[in-house]
Amino acid sequence: MLPDQLSAVLAAQYIFWVLLPFVLFAPVRWAVLAWLVMGNLDPTDPSTALSSVGWMNASKGIVLPFYLWWRLRTTGGESPRALPTELWLIFVSYATVASLWSPFPLGAAKLVGNLIGTLVSFVLLQKAARSSLFNRREIIVLILASIGLGALQTFYYGGAAYGFDGTDRPSRFSSFVGAQQYGAFLVAFLAIVLWYPSFRVGTRVWLSMAVSVALILNGSRTWFFGALVVLVVYLFLSFRKVVFSATLVAIGAAFGIALILNLSSKEIDILGDTSSRIVATLSAVLKGQDTSENTGLANLDFRLTIYRDVVQELKSSNPAELLFGHGTSSGGNIVMHVFPRSYKADRLDPNRAIHDEWLRAFYEWGIVGLGLLISVFVGLLKALWSYHSKRIEGVDALAALSFLPAFLLAFSTENLLASAGNAVTMSLALIVGLSWVPRRTDSKRASPGSVPRALPTEYVSAACT
Repeated sequence: MLPDQLSAVLAAQYIFWVLLPFVLFAPVRWAVLAWLVMGNLDPTDPSTALSSVGWMNASKGIVLPFYLWWRLRTTGGESPRALPTELWLIFVSYATVASLWSPFPLGAAKLVGNLIGTLVSFVLLQKAARSSLFNRREIIVLILASIGLGALQTFYYGGAAYGFDGTDRPSRFSSFVGAQQYGAFLVAFLAIVLWYPSFRVGTRVWLSMAVSVALILNGSRTWFFGALVVLVVYLFLSFRKVVFSATLVAIGAAFGIALILNLSSKEIDILGDTSSRIVATLSAVLKGQDTSENTGLANLDFRLTIYRDVVQELKSSNPAELLFGHGTSSGGNIVMHVFPRSYKADRLDPNRAIHDEWLRAFYEWGIVGLGLLISVFVGLLKALWSYHSKRIEGVDALAALSFLPAFLLAFSTENLLASAGNAVTMSLALIVGLSWVPRRTDSKRASPGSVPRALPTEYVSAACT
C-alpha cells in the first residue's frame, strides 16, 4: 500500500532538513543551488498550516534568502535602486499599513512577510547571477533534482498530498509542492534551457524533452499555455522561415481536428472521457462540452462564483473602500460569505481565497494598491526590454519576457502574492536574475559553462540592493 498524505509531508520535512546544512554552510554556489531545490518543498503540516505560522516555509521564503543575500554582500558592484524595486517597496509598505484594518491580522502579517521575502529572492538571484554562480552544471543539477523529486512524490508517494486532482482521477506529476506551482518551475526550466547560450544542441534537446514530458504529466493548463508561448517565441526568433511554414501546417491540422471533433458521432467520442486535463480542456473548448467528470473545466464554476461576489462587494463599497481597500487579507470574508459551510475563520487561509490577484488587490487595497501593483509589472517589463535591447549576456531577456504571459495568466487565476520561497516566485526570480548579466563586449558570447564576472558600470540592475 502506498504511503499516505502525512508520510509525503514528513518526507518533505526530512528533505528540508537534509538540504538546510548545505544552504547554511556549503560554498555559496552550492548554498544558493540547495535553496533553489528547496523551492520543490512545502513542508508545512496541513493540520496547522492555516492557524499558525509555518516556520519551515517562513525560513525558506524569508530567513534563508536574507542569509544568502548577506553571504553575497561583498560580490558584484553596487548600483542605485531602480524603479521596480522602489515601487515594490512602496507596495509592501502600503500592504503593511492596510493590515491595520484587516479582519485577519495573522493572515495579513503572513502576506507582508511573503512580499518582503519575494523581493529578497529577486535581489538574491540577481546578485548570484552577477557573481557567476550559475553555469550549465548548476542549471542541469537543479532541473534533474526537481524532476527527481517530482518522480519520488508522484510515483512513490502516489501524489497523495501534492498532486491530488480529485477522486477517481490520476495524480498530477509534481514535487512536494502544489501541482500548479511545480508547473511554473517546469516552464521556467524550459525557457532557460532554450535560451541559455552555453548549452550544446544535444543537451538542449534532451533537457527540453525531459521537461516537456514532466509538464504534460503535470497537466497544468495555464503553464502548458506558457510553455507553448516560450516555444513559439524561441522558434520564431531562431528559425523564422521554418516557423512560418510550420505555423501554416499547425493551423490546418488544428482546423482538421476541430472538424473531426464536431462532425464525429456521439458513439465515437475521441476525447470525451480522457483523463488528461490539457486534452480535456481542449475538447471542452472545441466541442462545448466537458468530460463526464468535468476534467477540462474543473473549478471554473467555483472561481466564477467568487469573482461575481467580489464584484458585487465592490459595487456596494463606499468611496473610501474603493480608494484604499477593505484591508490586507480581507478576501477571506468573500469565501466565507459565498461558501459558509465549507470555510470557517479558524480553518481559512485568507491569502488563498479570491484566486485572482488583480481582483484581490482591488478589493483589499483599492485603487491605490492596484495601481501600485500594476506599476511594478510595468517597470519590470520596461527593465527587461531595455536589457534585451542592450544585448544582455546569460539567458536572453526574451526568455523572461516569453515566461511572463503565463505568469500573468496565473496571476489572474491563482494566489501567488503569498508565495515567497515557493516554485512560482522562484521561477520568475531565477529566469529574470539570469537575464541581468551584461555582456563583456557586444561581439563576444559567454564561454561554455560561464557568465561574465566583470560588470560594466553603465548597466544598472532592476532589482538592486
